[in-house]
Amino acid sequence: MEKKTILIVEDEKIIAEDIKNIIVNFNYNVPAIITNGEKAIQKAGELKPDLILMDIMIEGNINGIEAAKQIYSKFSIPVIFLTSYADEKIIEQAAKSSPFGYIIKPFEDRELRATIEIALYKSKMEIAFWKNRNFLLKIIDTVPNNIFVKDKDGKYLMVNKSVAELFNTIPKDMVGKTDRELIVQSMIKNENLDNLIKDDLEVIKKKKEVLIPEVSLSLDNGERIWFQTTKVPLILQDDSEAMLGVSVDITALKNSFLRLQDLMEETVNGLVSAVEKRDPYTAGHQRRVSLLANAIAVKMKLSKFQIDGLRIAAIVHDIGKINIPTEILSKPGKLSDQEFNLIKTHPQAGFEILSTISFPWPVAEIVLQHQERINGSGYPRGLKNNEILIEARIIAVADVVEAIMSHRPYRPSRGMDFALSEINLHKGVLYDEIVAETCLNLFKNKEFAFSDSNRNL
Repeated sequence: MEKKTILIVEDEKIIAEDIKNIIVNFNYNVPAIITNGEKAIQKAGELKPDLILMDIMIEGNINGIEAAKQIYSKFSIPVIFLTSYADEKIIEQAAKSSPFGYIIKPFEDRELRATIEIALYKSKMEIAFWKNRNFLLKIIDTVPNNIFVKDKDGKYLMVNKSVAELFNTIPKDMVGKTDRELIVQSMIKNENLDNLIKDDLEVIKKKKEVLIPEVSLSLDNGERIWFQTTKVPLILQDDSEAMLGVSVDITALKNSFLRLQDLMEETVNGLVSAVEKRDPYTAGHQRRVSLLANAIAVKMKLSKFQIDGLRIAAIVHDIGKINIPTEILSKPGKLSDQEFNLIKTHPQAGFEILSTISFPWPVAEIVLQHQERINGSGYPRGLKNNEILIEARIIAVADVVEAIMSHRPYRPSRGMDFALSEINLHKGVLYDEIVAETCLNLFKNKEFAFSDSNRNL
């Protein structure tokens, strides 16, 4: 096994030789004895010893403390201080240079040996730590996802290469800066800044993991990129609070979804048009129901996912009427029981048609349930209360309001007041009470109205 080398920096020759003999007896190699700070730095670079024993008060323009700082900074060689001075100022200055040991002269041989072995072991562990750290950072930089850590003030503590490229810089130049400072030189438009830093402080404050499903950023070149981000609270070594964020670029997935959504919208609009051509009296009914249902859902603070599914379901809720003869749909007089029973088949027919389309939402089931009533008096299955999907409960209210206030072959419009009185009268009986109250408040507070444009849809 190759001997470890220890460089001695001591300007008193006799003491230096004594130390050398002791170290050689410990089975270490001493390649040189240096007497001043400048030469110590030079020799450290040339010889690359495993350890340096450094006297604090030595010859030259710089003392041992300054020499040790430069040696460790440039070459990462550990230093043990040897000194006759034990006052607090000297110890404080020496501590700032991060020494691997501190021995007061005179010392016992076994004390020196123990200090050397501890310093070499500590150095070995530090080298292993930094190798592992650098290896980990290489992996993190190789990952195409954005990985970053921010403190409670929104300043970056660590970022990987992917984040830095987004900000048109390099990782080390982002450390200690906030998004507001960095966005000036980035390719991200300023209008997206709030989305970029959204929820950061909340994650740290509430110490709760947050998944942000979708955040889009607009770039100066007109490109739009989409991310899904997970943000997790962190406690650092100094007990300070921070946040780890990992963003996955979902742009390709999002663009595919948008293209699929456009295709789905075209398919749905084609189905709507097919129904409306067969039943001109209800032309636009489904679209107006969709508008009101959407307004109710937003007011009730349903998730965006639920609202999107509700909008699609509402716009095709009467698709099953395509199976009903035109003469029944447009009959000016009262329907017979047999004719009405045929009308009542349209939710099931709609379900069967829509079940053939792979929606990301339960559109077919919502359509099947839109004529159910919370007291179980609806059709086709007589469901009650929470057995009925919330989306179907919303469409039920919007459907009744729009139908009552619109002209039909068998009767003129009964007006908005009559429609709302019907909802108010039967809320909690036929119609979900929260949905009904939300609908009534929308009209009462003038937060929604069927305008001339959507009335003519």
